Amino acid sequence: MKKIIFIILTSLSAMTYAQKNIPNEPILTGNMAAKMIQAAFSEAEKDQLYVTISVVDKSGQTLAVLRHHNAGVHTIRASYKKAFTACSQKRETAEIAKGIKDGTIPEDIRFLDENILALDGGIPIFINGKIVGGIGVGGAHGNEDVRIARAGLKAIQE
Repeated sequence: MKKIIFIILTSLSAMTYAQKNIPNEPILTGNMAAKMIQAAFSEAEKDQLYVTISVVDKSGQTLAVLRHHNAGVHTIRASYKKAFTACSQKRETAEIAKGIKDGTIPEDIRFLDENILALDGGIPIFINGKIVGGIGVGGAHGNEDVRIARAGLKAIQE
């Protein structure tokens, strides 16, 4: 009987230790991505902008994509690459493009990965200070892509 109680207590102690040491990381869910996509899409529609919006998780995998039926075919890959780049580099793609232009960011950043794209319209997504993904918009002018992406980001910050 004592042996059984010892085993149970040891197991409970180990579980408590394991539970205390389980990382508690923020995560970007599919539902959150869908909410962002819809908010961004609605923002684009207000001004009759034909864009594609992509949201990726922290590993660069697509969580959600929404393309206006009149958006150019290139906007699908462009929006993905902008989201991927913002997530990968943990900063806005507009900041990267500006840095390349003014020489504060090396031009060869483009060769880090085939999905790097230094055009305005990609914004990293942070939750509690941790990178959880990126949102990218392609199809409008750069400043409009950024505005639309921000509208999507705002949907999960409220």
